[in-house]
Amino acid sequence: MEEKKKESVWVIDPVHSRIRFDTKYLLLTPVSGWFNQFEGSVVTTEDNFNGSQAQLTIYTNSVYTGNEERDNHLRSTDFFDAANFPMITWKSKQVRVQGDQIEANGTLTIKGIDQDITLQAQHVGSSPDPMGNVKAGFTLDAKLNRKDFNITWNQHIDKHGLLLSDEVILHCDVQLLKLPS
Repeated sequence: MEEKKKESVWVIDPVHSRIRFDTKYLLLTPVSGWFNQFEGSVVTTEDNFNGSQAQLTIYTNSVYTGNEERDNHLRSTDFFDAANFPMITWKSKQVRVQGDQIEANGTLTIKGIDQDITLQAQHVGSSPDPMGNVKAGFTLDAKLNRKDFNITWNQHIDKHGLLLSDEVILHCDVQLLKLPS
């Protein structure tokens, strides 16, 4: 009989993690935003995180761009509709590791709409912190089309086109904390 491998549980350390998104304004230059409140976990039986199960919850009301008027617009029904959809979630279906490169396929839910997306990630290392906790660092990237999630607000700018790009780049710097077993 095959022995079951011991599971390790990791949680996102929000103090040492960032979730950012970029989209082009006037289709020229990126405008960035961040989510200041999120949580997530990873359960794995492999030291390299292969085959792990991951989930992430982002709180839409925590969106921050450095401009209060824009932040309020992003929380409105034109964009995230934070009053009716307070969370964005992502849950893994399959995590494959090759060296330090990770491909994490999962379901992203925004405004109640599910879409399968793949996060391209890199395991940048693991280390104990000064308190003796085990930490692991990752960078994650993905591209998505905001219209796939019924985020369609835009403005036409004379003959030059649209105010905002439909493509959104997601970038995360994530530090995980391994929970004691």
